[in-house]
Amino acid sequence: MSSEVREGEAEKPLPTDYDEGRNDYETSNASKFKFKAKKRQYVDPEVAFRESLFDAMADDEGAQFWEGVYGQPIHQYPDVKEGPTGELERMTDDEYAAHVRAKMYEKTHQHLIEEKARREAAKKERARLEREGRKEEEEAKRFRQKVEDSLRRGEERKNRKVWAEKWDAYISKWNELSKAGGATVAVASIPWPVESGKKRDINFKEIERFFLYAPTSGQPTEAELGRILKLERIRWHPDKIQQKLGGQDVDEDVMQAVTMVFQLIDRMWSEIRVKK
Repeated sequence: MSSEVREGEAEKPLPTDYDEGRNDYETSNASKFKFKAKKRQYVDPEVAFRESLFDAMADDEGAQFWEGVYGQPIHQYPDVKEGPTGELERMTDDEYAAHVRAKMYEKTHQHLIEEKARREAAKKERARLEREGRKEEEEAKRFRQKVEDSLRRGEERKNRKVWAEKWDAYISKWNELSKAGGATVAVASIPWPVESGKKRDINFKEIERFFLYAPTSGQPTEAELGRILKLERIRWHPDKIQQKLGGQDVDEDVMQAVTMVFQLIDRMWSEIRVKK
């Protein structure tokens, strides 16, 4: 045969090793998708996985090939799911492909999944401990508040009792002086309206404090306090005190103290009257 090409005949390309094995490659079930993928420049990963999955499900040879590609069997997962009523339903192709990929990821990245689970468990434990800590702190705070309230009430009761006793002693002494009738009263026997009962502690602040706390144990009503101040205003009028002291030579500072008591009582009484 002449080596020259006859006129009208197209020159045929020389065979290659690839062409010689092409028929066997194309007819292999494990290679159908692989060959087609080589002919494309780009294959969508989702589509590629679906085709490889269903190729593996088709026969054992395909399953063996794709197990070598992915490093694990891909056709061994059931294609059913639990439906809304609790019954098993067959997955669609897309659902099944997504399900298999998720299972493969779990198997391949088990250590990452376990680490994530540990972190989430540790996070939940920290949150639980924080909640318990806040709860304990709130309970401790409420307990401290109860103790403080109890102590305060106890202190208030104690103070009311002390003031009540001072008021009783004050009234008792004045009642004794009243029993003397027109007899002269000694200056030293006068009970002064202050906590100590002594003239040396007389000032506007202490006098007011005495009448606010002593008569009603620190819980006065305006009506009750007004009635008490009206009587005390008469008792502490300077002329009344001088009458009780008779013709004694009374020191000026005594009368100044008496005047101070009267002025404070008169002012408190007048303020209550204005409010009425």
